[in-house]
Amino acid sequence: MKHSHRTFWAALLAAALLAFSLAPAHAKAPKARQATSELYQVGVIDALLAGAYGGSQTLGTLRGHGTLGLGTFDGLDGEMVVLDGVVYQVPFDGVVRRPAMGVTTPFAQVVRFRPEGAASLPAASNLKALEAALDAAITAKVGDLSRFAAVRLDADFASLTARSVPRQSPPFRPLAEVAKGQAVFRFEDVRGTLVGLRGPDFVRGLGVPGWHWHFLTQDRTRGGHVLDCTLASGAEVSAPFQTLRAMSLHLPKSGLSGMDLGRDRAGELKAVESSK
Repeated sequence: MKHSHRTFWAALLAAALLAFSLAPAHAKAPKARQATSELYQVGVIDALLAGAYGGSQTLGTLRGHGTLGLGTFDGLDGEMVVLDGVVYQVPFDGVVRRPAMGVTTPFAQVVRFRPEGAASLPAASNLKALEAALDAAITAKVGDLSRFAAVRLDADFASLTARSVPRQSPPFRPLAEVAKGQAVFRFEDVRGTLVGLRGPDFVRGLGVPGWHWHFLTQDRTRGGHVLDCTLASGAEVSAPFQTLRAMSLHLPKSGLSGMDLGRDRAGELKAVESSK
């Protein structure tokens, strides 16, 4: 009995060794999938335009998904700028503060910023010329403008106009109405950082088609949503950019019931983004 037991285990070991020797030489353990760079978004722009200002995700959670971005805060309490993983808040008075990570946001977009190219921006470019140069550089890099894009521009500006809006309380008015009471900040000969995110045309209703810009001064004390700017005269400026082929969208747990999301709000968005 003992002999047959030993024979069984010897045969099993021999079979295992034979199977190992016949395994393909090129067989390797599967590699872990490389994470795709993505735009991480909380909320949808049409809901924000309609007055959905209640925060649905904490800044602590948001910060875990990106190092560069923009958005707003619960109750529409100012403009959000995310730089190097730090969240800055530009409230109605224009004086930047660092909010607690437990504060929530109804709308924000962040990316893990890893530049893949850079656009040369002519000196003294205004915002439209700056955007055109970026669009051309992105098209040359990836072939078209069907991807999301992010840019960080540290530069000197001859002038820059930014804004913030007052904190809101229920019942919430549409954003186009709130923006009529915005505070406008005008800067001259200022150095700072532009954070820009670009959405393709097909994100209409979900995000902002085209470029969306927020700004912080170099000392991180002032800023806001950018309405216009002009680069300082002198040498060309290089603007690092990144393109993204994936989007992760996160909606409130309570949904968006009660919001009028069936209408075309493109005109409202254009007015809010560019109103001076």
